[in-house]
Amino acid sequence: MMKIQEMNKVDIVYKILAAMGAFFIMIGLTVSAIFTAIEGVSVFALIPMLFVVIGIGFVLGVAIQKNKKRKILRKGKKYAAKIYGYVKDTSILVNGSYPTNVKVHYFDEKHVEREAIIPTGFPTGSSQYAIGMTMDIYEYKGKYSWDPASVRNEVLKGEAELMDDKPVEPEKLNLIAVNCPNCGSSFQAAKGYASKCPYCGGYINA
Repeated sequence: MMKIQEMNKVDIVYKILAAMGAFFIMIGLTVSAIFTAIEGVSVFALIPMLFVVIGIGFVLGVAIQKNKKRKILRKGKKYAAKIYGYVKDTSILVNGSYPTNVKVHYFDEKHVEREAIIPTGFPTGSSQYAIGMTMDIYEYKGKYSWDPASVRNEVLKGEAELMDDKPVEPEKLNLIAVNCPNCGSSFQAAKGYASKCPYCGGYINA
């Protein structure tokens, strides 16, 4: 089983970005204070404030993302899901490599089998949970999150159906129009399944 330190890679990235933001703010304020002390209030003293603006942007971005994650966990519908596989999110780069997200299968409240990509953001090459393990996921208004502490070797009712790899019959697919949250492109996807954007390579849960 993956250790807690490995499970929270996304949180580590957030901490790094927040630290970078704080660093930019500190540098901008320090240099601006030095210029002001030497030359008084001037245009040159205001230039370093650009670093402050960039730093605030980093900090606000992290705060917004963490708040979204907490909201999904707090208000979302909880489901027990089976880890079905792993996919690389080729729409973004983290430290020069594509992050790896978890593909899960689960039954919704109507006991309809569904598929989703959970944004775990594991780094490429890191150890990962074995396929077939169970994890708790949360869905809120089409967005997903997960509880790292919930990953376990629990056998779910009907998991043989969740873990089979038989192709879905085309006539059972309900195609809908979706917009990629990464690049904004429009394309058709099967409702209830995860689809890969043909334009940027990002995944969307339809």
